[in-house]
This record gives sequence, C-alpha cells and structure tokens, in this order.
Amino acid sequence: MAAGLPRGTGSGLSEPGRPTVPGPPAPAAVRASWTAGRVIALVAGAILILASVLLLGGAGVLTWADQEQQGGYLSTGTAAYSTGGYAVASDPVKMHGLWGWLGRFAGEIRIRVTATSPGKPVFVAIGSAGDVSRYLTGVSYTSVTALGDHDVTQRPGTMVPAPPATALDWTAQAQGTGMQTLRWTVHSGDWMVVVMNPDGSPGVTVRADAGVSSPVLPALAGELLAAGITACLIGAALIVISVRLAAGRR
Repeated sequence: MAAGLPRGTGSGLSEPGRPTVPGPPAPAAVRASWTAGRVIALVAGAILILASVLLLGGAGVLTWADQEQQGGYLSTGTAAYSTGGYAVASDPVKMHGLWGWLGRFAGEIRIRVTATSPGKPVFVAIGSAGDVSRYLTGVSYTSVTALGDHDVTQRPGTMVPAPPATALDWTAQAQGTGMQTLRWTVHSGDWMVVVMNPDGSPGVTVRADAGVSSPVLPALAGELLAAGITACLIGAALIVISVRLAAGRR
C-alpha cells in the first residue's frame, strides 16, 4: 500500500479487486404544466364525450322507434269517443316551427275510424284549421287534443251543419261502413281532423287511432350513430393527449 494515504480517504482509486462502476445519471427535472391550450383541449374533449352520449342515445331511440312501427306506422292506442253533438274534432295541429321541422321526418299520417254501431257509416276528413273552425262555428261537437287522446272538451252550439263531404274542400277524406282509413302526407300548415256521420246528423260514437310513418328513421339513426362514435373517439383523444402533455409524458 502506498505510504501517506490513510485507509478510507478518497483517492479516486478503487479498492483492489473491485471494478469501478459509474453511477446512474441524475434524472432530468420534469415539470408538469397545464397550459391554456391543454385546458381548452381537455374541456373540448369532455364536451365531445357528452355530445357522443346524447348522439348515441338518440340513435338508440330512433332504432327502437323504427322497430316499433307496425305495418310501417308508429301508432297511438285505440280510443273510443262518443258525443251527442254533430262531430268529434281534433284541436288544431300547427305544423310550424319545431313541429314543422319534425314534419320533415314524417312520411304519412294514417287515421283509422270505425263506427261503434255495426253497419253504421262514418265520415273522417282532414282540412285547414281555419276552414274547419268556420264550418263548426255555432255547432255542438266534442274536441280532443289528438286522436288517441282521452282528454275531451264539449263545445256547445245550436247550429245544424251541412253534410260534411261537400261542405268543405277537404285535404283528404274517407267515408263508408266498417273501418275507414284516411292517409295524408304531412306538410306545413294548421290542420284539424273531423269525424262525423256522413249525413251530418248528431250522435257520433266511434273508435279511432292515429299513426305516423317515417321512412327516414333507419338512415337518421345510422347518421347519429356514426356521429356519436366519431365524437367519442375525438373527445377521448383530446383528453388523453392533454393529460399526458400536462404530466410531461410523451
């Protein structure tokens, strides 16, 4: 051993028989940082995920509605109506604004009416709400919110209406014995449905149901599904990337 070097002092030399092993390099300091851009990306990703949930839910509802169409129509339940007056009429249906927009997805309205008394004829028609309201002014009749609805209101009156078939220029009409089916293509406007005896006599007792067809439901459901999946993937990517960058990981 060299003289003058006390044991245990640092000499830069390794002990005999022990190889020198360099220590690991000091890790570089990593600094996590949430910049404005990363926060915006995270929020945008969360919004897209939420939007995807709504889109996928809408696709599911439309798929269910398409499968529920019986004979091509989504139908209401059958309801029975009876009045001592001259008619059963729906409240005006306003196909404007939101309802007008929804009407673009409806293909055809089907209304089926059957007189309760066997062999008794029945008349059913749809026309402009303004024309129908004037026709029924002063006439005793029953109004319903919509066919298939049991909420009715009695409208008193003393006037006797003219037989309905020729009284108005109806948009669509049907009459006869047994089940009468009226079909009408949806378009913008204010409309009313009227059920009467063909001769315009009082005392109307019928069963009725209404349905709507929508041939665009499958295509619309597919578009919502595709949009929902795309929004989910983009939203997830934005969230993952922003979190990894903020944590300093590549």
